[in-house]
Amino acid sequence: MPRPSLAQTLSGSATVVLTALALLLITGTQSGTGAVLIACGALLLGLTVAMFVGSSADERRRATTTALTQAEAAPGPPTAEVRLPQPTLRR
Repeated sequence: MPRPSLAQTLSGSATVVLTALALLLITGTQSGTGAVLIACGALLLGLTVAMFVGSSADERRRATTTALTQAEAAPGPPTAEVRLPQPTLRR
């Protein structure tokens, strides 16, 4: 499994923290069950955001890799072998 990028980690973490804080303030929940439900919802939302941030980077990386392999596989013009004169010790 590939490691998450810095953008994925930051956006996912920020989403979890801000969503949990906003929902706790909006709902005004004081029970432990409510806080656990809000935390689980915020975590799921943060994971979703992190996956979507990473998918665009993965698509760009795949497109670049595909373009490079196609460029390498494309037949180019034949290269002519150039022979240089060999140095001699004669005068």
